Amino acid sequence: MEPNLPLVSIIMATYNRANLLGRAIESVLHQTYTNIELIIVNDGSTDDTESVLKSYNDSRIKVVIHEFNRGATAAKNTGLKHIRGEWFTIYDSDDEMVPDAIDTLMNIPLKFDPEITAITANGWDPISNAFTGNGLTEDCYIVANEVMPRCDGDFWGIVKSGLLQNEFFNENLIGCESTLWYSLSERANGYYVHKPLSIIHTEGNDRITTSKVSLEKKIRHYESIIDEKLYLKITRKFHPDDYYDICKNGLLVMRLNKNEELASRYYEMMKSDHRKFSDYLIYKFDISLVVYRIYSSFMALIRKYSVV
Repeated sequence: MEPNLPLVSIIMATYNRANLLGRAIESVLHQTYTNIELIIVNDGSTDDTESVLKSYNDSRIKVVIHEFNRGATAAKNTGLKHIRGEWFTIYDSDDEMVPDAIDTLMNIPLKFDPEITAITANGWDPISNAFTGNGLTEDCYIVANEVMPRCDGDFWGIVKSGLLQNEFFNENLIGCESTLWYSLSERANGYYVHKPLSIIHTEGNDRITTSKVSLEKKIRHYESIIDEKLYLKITRKFHPDDYYDICKNGLLVMRLNKNEELASRYYEMMKSDHRKFSDYLIYKFDISLVVYRIYSSFMALIRKYSVV
């Protein structure tokens, strides 16, 4: 290992993954690129996660504890606030890096092109024995916001920390972590490495957070996502059906919340991009609440009489 290489911060948020966490940690600690810090955010775990973390005695590990489960985006934000590295990445606590993963990624700006500020690589699914990301087939420069939205599956990479510019994940949103990644990519010089540098484990059924999506959370989500202009712009361009669903659902939730200002904004967004005349009539004449209540009653009956 050459001296004076840039520090790479690796954020690992975890919740109740005591049986899997060690595998991910070991894969990071055994990287051939050793100038790393591993920031583990224990997001209110109630299993043996604390004992697993205490079993490691490595100065490169920093543990941050949430007293209760705050969810994936909050845990990742906590990690972002603790990074010291010139570069950073966020890594799932149930996956594992191949031994030369960080080395391979960092070789791009260090030995190939110093202007590169974000490097993306592919992953590997051990069950299907195939790449986890589709759409790219060779090493290449990329304009990420033009290329990646047209791809599908799981990719992973590292980003120069200066691109953050004090931005974080929007914790009011349900998922939609692309809001931050699109923003970073807008400022980045990107490169793609067509190698499976991360083993993506899909055989488990656990999640970072298990919190249910309540109407209150949906209200916060649609109150916030309407102002994520870059995210909406890219979604409308590359995933028009998803964009249209955001508009419809946002309008519905805002009407339920009696927020006529945002309901009107969602309606104008939907109207400018509508493709279904029936949808247009439903929302034009405010039949949406009736439709929603009928649907909710129907689903309640299904739940009530379903045999588990």
